[in-house]
This record gives sequence, structure tokens and C-alpha cells, in this order.
Amino acid sequence: MALGAGAAVGVPTAALADETTPVEGATVTANPDSPTGYTVTFVYHNPNATQVRLAGDLTLLGLTTGNTRFQPEQFEPGRYHAGGVEFLRDMTKDADGYWSVSLPLHAGGLSYWYRVWDPTQGWVNKRIWDPASSHPRPPGDASFRVRNNDVLDAVYVPYDEKQNDPVLEARARYELPRENPAERGTVHYEEYTTILGDDGHYLGIYLPPGYDPDRPEPYKVIYLGHGIFGDETDFMVPVNVPNILDNMIARGEIEPTIAVTMGNHFTGDSLGFSSYDRQNAADNLVQTILPFIESRYNVATEREGRAYAGFSYGGSTGGFIMNSYPTTFGYFGHFSGNPSLTAANYDAIADAVGENGMFVFLGNGVFEGSLAGANAVADNFRARGIPAATAQVPGAHDGMTAGQLFTIFARDHLWSNADTRDGIPVEAVIPEPEEGALALSVADFGDAVTLSEPENLGDRLRLTGELPEVTVTDSRNSEQAGDGGWAVSGQADAFTSSGSTLPATHLGWTPQVLTPKPGLSAGPVVTTVLDGGPGLATPSRLASATSEGRWGTAKLGAALTLEVPVDTRPGTYTGMLTVSLFPVD
Repeated sequence: MALGAGAAVGVPTAALADETTPVEGATVTANPDSPTGYTVTFVYHNPNATQVRLAGDLTLLGLTTGNTRFQPEQFEPGRYHAGGVEFLRDMTKDADGYWSVSLPLHAGGLSYWYRVWDPTQGWVNKRIWDPASSHPRPPGDASFRVRNNDVLDAVYVPYDEKQNDPVLEARARYELPRENPAERGTVHYEEYTTILGDDGHYLGIYLPPGYDPDRPEPYKVIYLGHGIFGDETDFMVPVNVPNILDNMIARGEIEPTIAVTMGNHFTGDSLGFSSYDRQNAADNLVQTILPFIESRYNVATEREGRAYAGFSYGGSTGGFIMNSYPTTFGYFGHFSGNPSLTAANYDAIADAVGENGMFVFLGNGVFEGSLAGANAVADNFRARGIPAATAQVPGAHDGMTAGQLFTIFARDHLWSNADTRDGIPVEAVIPEPEEGALALSVADFGDAVTLSEPENLGDRLRLTGELPEVTVTDSRNSEQAGDGGWAVSGQADAFTSSGSTLPATHLGWTPQVLTPKPGLSAGPVVTTVLDGGPGLATPSRLASATSEGRWGTAKLGAALTLEVPVDTRPGTYTGMLTVSLFPVD
């Protein structure tokens, strides 16, 4: 089985024309000898080049191995492709000027680019997009990344059971393009004039499948801001927002939504921090971009139908937007970049929006560090009646982490504005046609799940408890569910107590199926960090059902284990454990 790269997954047309000619671009092939079950072959044609390297965010970091970097061939469960250190691999040139290299990669949309030495074009270590990629781009050198020699592309790799990781399985389900072209939205770029009166700047616009400019109900819209040194292409590729929204829309997990991306490097003379003024970006978004989009597209003009999210510097830009325009957006997502707000700022925002008038989501990658800062921001909003949530995913400070956080933000929070609380969420329902439903509920657990008194094991304190009974009901008919089933996963955030924090890696579980039957299986035991495990800091499988086992009602549970060092500061620690239900194709 061969899969191509770019905006669509499939065998590139060139492969059908002449099997002796290498297929340009990234081609994904199933390979039982690969540690991930797949091998990706990258081919770039340039007879004039003297050297070409494959580059990208393709080295691996492990949940339990600190800052040690691993090569793609060293993949094993618990290791993830991560940015921060550029992966470089020399490519080999054949007699016809085709440069190639092959390597195993795990599931998801993964960032890569080429570095090229070509004397005929004056290129010395020139960083380029894959010319075989079909992703739309702004024309010429309009993109900041092109001008700054900092472009990124993406290859899409499916999931194989050899990867043995529910996180990667979920990434494949959301980040890979839909197989049916009719279920894909469109991406294009439109030139506009910035608030400073400068032309030659572009907005990226994703329109959902079947976009209707005359639909009576305007489409809800999310505006997306990149990090420092990024531009309007980032959230399209490699964050992969179009693919993520396509998949959610097709599964009924979110209503059709428009996404707009902007470039915020348009002040100052240098291509760096001085050219990205966050207050200027906030003003430009609200005073220039919103009127531009709302005059041309059928989008919501009230805060309940508008969201803003940003990565890194774009996330911190959200704080400037909140302060200056608190009632313009109903939802804020901060991915690896928290807003910097004072107590007076929080108070002013809360007074302006009212209780539950805004929802705030914050998150980062495990390899970026603690969620303490995000949790503190969330607590400040909650204390003022504004719902907030946090999450952490396996990733570094890169677009792949932003994509995972966007998935959680869009799937679990956008357009719902449901209040949040400490403890486990009570119910989550997957939208369904009238014929049937796939739903999850959690038994009553009072104010919180209280763990046992600690048991001193010498090197640690162990507290235990039981997950409230989780019930999955699947009444979908065969046409709705097809050959698929469902899966339930859980993830915890950090436990906090009067300024002290225990990372979610200290919480583990032993999943249980309380109503056994064929086709229904419990997830693997997740050990805590004190036993070398990842804990529940990342999504972990509680249970799954095949097409045979999905029917009717299934009751699930888990034995919870919290293990902490014996010198942990005394106190009452509280965290949140989120349980999510997904249909599985």
C-alpha cells in the first residue's frame, strides 16, 4: 500500500506514468520491517544541486528519557517526533538528478523541509518547501517564512498497531486528509491591506466542505495566530487545521467552521520580534481583518460564533486581544503561549464579558515543561466565573504540538461554552443522526473522587481509588457506524494544592471492563512516573470496542493509583481527569 504526501493522501499521478521514474515528494509505504509499520521515501528532483538534505522536526523524544534525542529508526512506543533540534539526513543523488532518502516515521502530520545547495540559483543551504507538495501557498515571497528561509511542509503517515499508542492512533484519525475528496474543505489565500496601510499581505482562509455563502445561519469562525518567525501558512501546514476540521465535520464532532489565518510580521525593519508587535496584531485583527472577512464571507459577527487561538507568541497575543477587545471573541485557545495578565486585567475582562461569557483553553507539550503556568491562568479565570480548561500532549514547541492542542480545543470545547469544574466531567455526547447515538456518561461522584489514605512504601506514598463507573451506549445502526467501533481514553491534568503542583505523570490506572463480552477490551495498565511510566499526563486508552462489541451498553472502570515522593508537601491536592469517547473507523 502506497500513500502520497501533500494536501491529499493517495498514489501520486506520476507513479502511474512510468514506474522507472522516481515519484517526487513524500511517498508512504506499508512495511512490516519498519518499527512503525511504515517507511517514507522522500524524492526531490534537482540535477543542478550539489548537496541536498532532508530536514524537519523528525528526531524523537521519549516520555521517560529526558532530553535524549533518538533517530527515526529508534522509534518505540512512548517516543514522539519533536521539534527544537533540526533533524538532518543527507539525500542520495542518482544519474538523473533525483535525490532520495527513506526512513520510518510514526503516525500523524509530520513537519519536514529540504535544505539545498544549488550554485545555478545561488542557493547555499537554502530551506525550501517540497516542490511536489500540493499545499496552497501565498504567491512569490509574500510569505514571511519564504523571506526568512524558514519554510515547513508536512507528510501524512497512517497508524499501525506496531506503534501501540492511542495518542498516535488519534493523531492519524484527525491529522490525515479525508479519503473522500467531497469531505475536504478548501484553502486559499487572499491579499488584504493591513491596519498600517500596507499591501502585499495575505490571509489564509479555510472553507468547510459544502460552504454555502447564502446559508441562513452564518458559519462560526476561528481566527488563528502563529508564533514568532511564523506566518499565515503555519496553521494550514504543519498544524494541519484543514485536515483536523475536515475529519471533525465528517464525524459530526463539530459544526462546519471557517478558519482564518494571518501573518503578524508587518512592523519594523527586521524579520524578528521587532516586526511582530502583539498590540498591533490585536488591533489589526479586530479593526481590519474581521471587517474584511465579514464583508466577504458568511461568518458569525457575534462573539458566540467567533474564536481566537494562537501558538506561542500568537498565544500570548491572545492576552492583548482580551485586554483591548474583551467582548469580541467567545473562545480563546492558547497553545504553548499563555497570556500575561495582572489581577486588574482579569477583573476588567470578567466585568466586561460576564459569567460564562468567554471560554479559555490553555495547553502545551510534555517536552516543553510543566503546565503550572497554564493552570494558574485557568484558575484565575475560573475564580471570576469564566470557564477554563488545560491539557498537555506529547510534543515539543512546534506545529505538531499545536495541532494536537487545536484538536482538543476544537473537538471538546469550541461552540459549547459549557461550564467546567474541578473533578471528572460528567457527560460527553458525540453528535449523531436521528437513527441512533454514541454517548458516554459518568456515574455520580459527588464533589470529587477522593483517594485513600496514603500507604508509605518506603520510597513513595501510594494513594488509591476507583474511577466512577463509565457507561458507553451505542445505538448507531450499521449504516451510521459502518465497520467501526469506539474507543474511550482518559487524560489528567496536574494536581495542585496551595502553590504546590504534582504533574499528572504521578497518576496511573488499571482499566477494567465491567460488562465483558466479545469485541470489548480494556486498555493497557498505565504506570506512574515513579515506576518509569508516563502516567495519565497524555491520553491513555480506557477501553475499546470493535464492530462486534460496540452494540448496546458497556460499563467501564479503572483502579486509580497516585504515587508521590515521601517528602511531598502536605495538603489537599486536586486535579481533573477527563474521559473522552471517540468513534473508530
